[in-house]
Amino acid sequence: MLSEHTSPAGAKTDSPFHLSQKLMRCEVVNRYHESSVRFVELDAFKLWQYLMSNKHGMKVGEPTLCLWVDADEYARNANVFDRAGGVEAVNRIVVDLFDAEYGFSQTITRYARAGETGQVTTILRSHIPDGLCDSDACQITVIEGRVVAHLPHRASRKALMGLEG
Repeated sequence: MLSEHTSPAGAKTDSPFHLSQKLMRCEVVNRYHESSVRFVELDAFKLWQYLMSNKHGMKVGEPTLCLWVDADEYARNANVFDRAGGVEAVNRIVVDLFDAEYGFSQTITRYARAGETGQVTTILRSHIPDGLCDSDACQITVIEGRVVAHLPHRASRKALMGLEG
């Protein structure tokens, strides 16, 4: 079941934390030298980067700190966001799954460029068991938003992305 929300009203909570998310935008190059852009939540970036490099043999480059904001939040503050850095249309894809056999639910969140959202949603669906994918136990929600890239930093060290060492 696929639904689309363009405002936080469709969200499960009114928490302002659902209106934004810190992401790392990076370029990924596979073994065939094909490149793509990925958006990964900041707190998972180091592990994701390690897996992409060491398990999948991909090169991860040009990491840039970004802020994803819901489309309505962006519209309310466009005059600020437009001056903060580069802006790109990026959607949040939320996959809510309920496993009745084990009695638990799981939420998976991914981010994709607006023009690639359909393709990413199809890939995510391919990883969900057939019987579950088209049932009420599977809900896929696309939330429109924008990514605002952080202006180049002037720090003398790499950005802090969790605990070091």
